Amino acid sequence: MQHALNNLSDQAHTLRQSRRSHIDELRTFTEHLPRDDKMLIEQVLDGQLPMTQLARLYRQPARQLQRRAQSIIKRLSDKHFRFVALQMNTLPPEVRNTARHVILHGRSMRKAAEISGQSLHMVRQNMNTVRATARLFI
Repeated sequence: MQHALNNLSDQAHTLRQSRRSHIDELRTFTEHLPRDDKMLIEQVLDGQLPMTQLARLYRQPARQLQRRAQSIIKRLSDKHFRFVALQMNTLPPEVRNTARHVILHGRSMRKAAEISGQSLHMVRQNMNTVRATARLFI
């Protein structure tokens, strides 16, 4: 019986360490997020305020804010996000600009084209270049 309890305790400790490690890893990439997304995710990762209180601060429904936070965390965890964050300076300027808008900031390709003044066709080509380059490294 004591052995089983020790084993459970060890597993719980391992899970806590794994979670902390994952949170620390996410934190290293938050610098590449837009300011508003970065502020939200840092508050979520700190875990000091429940989502309901954060929602009041942001003047948004808790469910909506939670979906936004989940979306940002999913983006931070994506291998393409990490590739672009780490290799940003090696990408050609036009491709870098597209990657920043679409991958790091989570905008649609259409919105990225509008903001950057590029055609949608060019944005698609740039995204294909990012994905092809990422495949070489990932």
